[in-house]
Amino acid sequence: MSSACPPQSPAVAKTEISLDNGSPLLAATFAYWDNILGPRVRHIWAPKSEQLLLSDGEITFLANHTLNGEILRSAKSGAIDVKFFVLSEKGVIIISLIFDGNMNGDRSTYALSVILPQTELSFYLPLHRLCVDRLTHIIRKGRIWMYKGQSIISFLTTEITPVMELFSSMKTHGVKEGIQIKDTLLNDDDIGDSCREDFLHK
Repeated sequence: MSSACPPQSPAVAKTEISLDNGSPLLAATFAYWDNILGPRVRHIWAPKSEQLLLSDGEITFLANHTLNGEILRSAKSGAIDVKFFVLSEKGVIIISLIFDGNMNGDRSTYALSVILPQTELSFYLPLHRLCVDRLTHIIRKGRIWMYKGQSIISFLTTEITPVMELFSSMKTHGVKEGIQIKDTLLNDDDIGDSCREDFLHK
């Protein structure tokens, strides 16, 4: 995809996720703004694969890119900003949700991102709203974990795995022609909550 970038030091922790059918996602990342060092990646999740499409150094470089320029961020409390990048020179697309949070008593800016090959752009675009809704839901729950001082990485691991499985399933099975995702349960506004009475009619 691109020439290798040197990995951050110290090395970024990584979790490999086993998927039956592979995944169109190259990686998911959790990054934060360090007031001394700038953007830093805290954790990487990647599908377990024999074919390495991006090195950890490249993933780190791309994830850091999403937090550049956020030093003067002045969003409302609780706001979640969505960034969508198509980096042709790197051959990837990045969907990143930027948010503020408190971890261990320190307030900072964070980014939860997913990275796909640019060749998957046409596959991804119809799923953009679904992806953003899912990641937003994860962030809202994750903020509570951060505030309580619980392990945000273990929480995110349990939440990122189903997202990767969903994208893998959508890539393998797709959606029948004529059916739009917004008309199915995948676009349920109550993700994680109790279902509405008429949810089976969708």
